[in-house]
Amino acid sequence: MSLQKFAQHYTYQFPSEVVQQLQTKTYERQEAIVQTGDDIDGIYFLVEGCYYVSSVEITGRELLLRYCKAPAILGDIEVIERCSIQSNCIVAERCEFLFVPMHTYKQFLQHDAAFSQLLLKELAYKLKTCTISSRVNALSSVATRLAAYYCTLASVNTGSEYIETRTLNEVASLIGTTKRHVNRILKAWQEEGVVVRTGHTLHIVDWEKLKRYSNDVRFE
Repeated sequence: MSLQKFAQHYTYQFPSEVVQQLQTKTYERQEAIVQTGDDIDGIYFLVEGCYYVSSVEITGRELLLRYCKAPAILGDIEVIERCSIQSNCIVAERCEFLFVPMHTYKQFLQHDAAFSQLLLKELAYKLKTCTISSRVNALSSVATRLAAYYCTLASVNTGSEYIETRTLNEVASLIGTTKRHVNRILKAWQEEGVVVRTGHTLHIVDWEKLKRYSNDVRFE
């Protein structure tokens, strides 16, 4: 049950009148959980799986902000600010959420100090990661961002040597570059014996070198 999984990741305990109104929501890989401009319908507590958050710039370019694993909260900014969704949230690995409907939040949780503290902690984390992501996207080389992207995916997939990648166009867009540039970097890495490419699968041969290329940057 999602409530039991919630207890494994979060210290908050819902009041009994709220428990009756909680819902479980699940999403499959590559499915959009929410998208920029959507109206928020409640607060999502990730209890299982992983999703990534990206921001669409005024030019239409999509930039990767972070990958989220439990514990992670979705919709907190929008509920507090009473605004529409600010980022795209897409499933990387099948996700399960414990969902608090908006009307439940307003009736029972809006003035709950312990619940507000839980949201504030998440907001502080998001501020830190967004600051890091902005610095990475603005100052790091494309090779560093690409290495960081693959290292982040590996941590999401529990360190597997094989990474099922998105199309190069999508990867390039997420890290703010072109498909041609990504191809050049991957070709150089393959010649160095760092990776082996097979279709959409990337075999990481030399993890230590890839980690050095990433300069310890992670999108999380």
